[in-house]
Amino acid sequence: MTTLTQTLRQVTVKSYPFHYRLIDDGRKETIVLLHAAFADHTLFASQIERFRNSYRLVVLDLPGHGNNLTKGSKITMADVPAIIRAIVDEHGLGACHLLGVSLGSLAAQAFAAEYPELTRSVAIVGGYSIHKDYERIVKAQRKEGIKWSFYMLASMKRFKRYVVSVSCATEEGRSLFAQGIGRFRFRSFPAMAGTSRYYRPNPAPVPYPLLIVVGEHDLPLAREAAARLHELEPHSRYALVPGAGHCANADAPDAFNRLVERFFASLD
Repeated sequence: MTTLTQTLRQVTVKSYPFHYRLIDDGRKETIVLLHAAFADHTLFASQIERFRNSYRLVVLDLPGHGNNLTKGSKITMADVPAIIRAIVDEHGLGACHLLGVSLGSLAAQAFAAEYPELTRSVAIVGGYSIHKDYERIVKAQRKEGIKWSFYMLASMKRFKRYVVSVSCATEEGRSLFAQGIGRFRFRSFPAMAGTSRYYRPNPAPVPYPLLIVVGEHDLPLAREAAARLHELEPHSRYALVPGAGHCANADAPDAFNRLVERFFASLD
């Protein structure tokens, strides 16, 4: 498993520090990695190991997660596109590939919508469109949130066990997810607000190359959403990853990494 030794860097947002790491060996293209809710950057252990010698990587924990569980901070998910923009500007990175899993996939699309000139491509894993046919999924997520609240009232440990069980289908994936969710706290939840600002109805095709990935064992709603998005985005690429659950990058890392490599190679 990859252990990041790079020094934590920070940008200031709303007068609060936001931490990230930049893995940079002078490579020309950049990948921004955005993890799933409740996990942290360690969910990308295999991707960091695979791509760190070929791409510049921006590795961050979403607000309220991992290194960005800052007491009293007012930074929320609504700020993530601007945070990525600040990091891009700080290092002169130019147009980036955005790779997001679940919640991270929404932030990736929100950045691309806000800053199309800084978007090289977007890969979404276990996610759905913020522009098209998303109402039913958002409604289902609200119902799931009610279920989460019952688990949390019982205990955070029970809540975390449940989230790990529905997020990954393999022991490898669950181990990575459990590592990240171990740092998640009840006071993390306010930082997850603001994703409603991402939604921008737009029937036009997205202007960037789009890879849509979903795990074979993800929830039926997620698989349907991925297939539907592929229909709605005629220039997108779609892949169902065998043996994987919601976080396909963690459940089947070798197969997932090959998919991403082929996708990037097709853009040259």
